[in-house]
Amino acid sequence: MSEDKRWFEKRAPEMAKGWWDFYNAVEGDTALDKKTKALIAVAVAAHGRCPHCTESRIKKALAMGISKEEIAEAIMMTALLSSGTEIFWAKDVFDKYLG
Repeated sequence: MSEDKRWFEKRAPEMAKGWWDFYNAVEGDTALDKKTKALIAVAVAAHGRCPHCTESRIKKALAMGISKEEIAEAIMMTALLSSGTEIFWAKDVFDKYLG
């Protein structure tokens, strides 16, 4: 991670340490396998529309041997669920204001 992306370590070192501990615990060996976690990370990064996160997580997934098709499918699942959320939110707003 580049120096400018680690700005928080200089400004809030104790909180940064806590964040890195959390990061390492989540990225470490847990009940989910590394591939599942990588695909979740791609999906969440895409959903959050973070260019840096999306790029770095896609690159990490590819380096792990995850196929472009699997990455695309994870992103499409994100798009599907995100659009469903928007559709049902819109219904609530429509019903409230337009009957």
